[in-house]
Amino acid sequence: MDPVTAAREARLRGRASKCASVHVGQIQPGGLRGNHRHHTCNETFIIWGADTKFRLENPNVKDKGYAEVTIRYDEVALATSPSGTAHAIINVDHVRSTFLLGCQDSLIKNNASTTDYNVWKDL
Repeated sequence: MDPVTAAREARLRGRASKCASVHVGQIQPGGLRGNHRHHTCNETFIIWGADTKFRLENPNVKDKGYAEVTIRYDEVALATSPSGTAHAIINVDHVRSTFLLGCQDSLIKNNASTTDYNVWKDL
């Protein structure tokens, strides 16, 4: 099942409405992907393979401004990042790699002003 269909069936908010851009990635132990905010697209992710933190901007979380969950190496997670919401995927495993399949509902130009980078200074 593709990420868009899975997120739609799970009724996740902020999911990509289509897969205009698809990316597959691997994050080595201790590595990071993301720590940015897209202003022009929604994203949906499938994440698996290692102990991994998924951080999502949330102004309702007092003193932090974000929510964070840990995905265990033996779990598969489906996550979304609505347009205008910062997100990061952090491999906190010492041995295993994190794998991800991401889907954006519009094309992103990485050097455009529609994406903010290095949102969190602690990552």
